[in-house]
Amino acid sequence: MNILIGAVLPLITLVVFVGGMIYRIYVWNSLPSPKMTLFPAPKSGRERFVEVMKETFFFKSLFKGDKTLWALGWVFHVMLALIFIGHFRVFSAIPDNILAWMGLTPDNIDTLSLVTGGGAGVIILACLIAILVRRLEVQRVREISTSGDYFALILLIAIILTGDAMRFISHFDLKDTHEYFYGLVTFSSVNLPDNGWFITHYLLGQLLLIYIPFSKILHFGGIFFTEALVHKH
Repeated sequence: MNILIGAVLPLITLVVFVGGMIYRIYVWNSLPSPKMTLFPAPKSGRERFVEVMKETFFFKSLFKGDKTLWALGWVFHVMLALIFIGHFRVFSAIPDNILAWMGLTPDNIDTLSLVTGGGAGVIILACLIAILVRRLEVQRVREISTSGDYFALILLIAIILTGDAMRFISHFDLKDTHEYFYGLVTFSSVNLPDNGWFITHYLLGQLLLIYIPFSKILHFGGIFFTEALVHKH
């Protein structure tokens, strides 16, 4: 398990993720650029950029089409951003060092992590469950949902559940993860932290990274390569 999940799979994940992203970017870049579908259509490059930013950060078209899904999706992405930032503590001690330099004590840092990270973990789990229930209960959504949609949601829920379990049930020493990732990036000996929740969470996270380039999760990326702001739900 230490060799497979801790050393071999991360290399496979990196190769597949980077290769898949390069392929997707190539496909997006090869698509013919359609005319703007917005009305009235922006006439300048600056206006088009503003529209893309509105779509990227505020899901403008989704807000017009489905406000319930917009609310769930927007909160989900905000919580995901907080969790992503918080995960830097798992890879390196630099975030803690910066916070300590700002005057926070180790206890303050742990409390901040618990409030922001723990809260984000609970809220994002609730959002994912609500989105899954919506897919199952709303007929028009259920009719257009594919097995891939359900797989992505269940995988995300499993990742969040195991992450929350690490925080609230079986906490582990960050020093163990720092040593593991240092060994991984320096191609030296690697030792996974002796924590079943971490190993499961880490395995599921790698599976998600492998899946992302070939899934609908990456649909937003096409916005940056075409001028048509179209969302499929």
